[in-house]
Amino acid sequence: MTQHASSPNKRDEPIVEPENSTVDDWFAQDVERDRATAEAALREAGGDAERAEQIFDAEREPHRGDRYNVPADERPT
Repeated sequence: MTQHASSPNKRDEPIVEPENSTVDDWFAQDVERDRATAEAALREAGGDAERAEQIFDAEREPHRGDRYNVPADERPT
């Protein structure tokens, strides 16, 4: 039986995203926002990479997938 993202997952059954899934879109959008934020932070820091990292960390928008972040040792195998 195939599990869909909207149905409860049983640990012994993998989740299979439907063909029209937006998960890949979320990742691409998150990466693009991070890139733009990093470039702006580097400009604001005048090229100082350490300062740019601080600015980036303070201004980075959370990723949609962050709420599903599960530590590696808690993930089903």
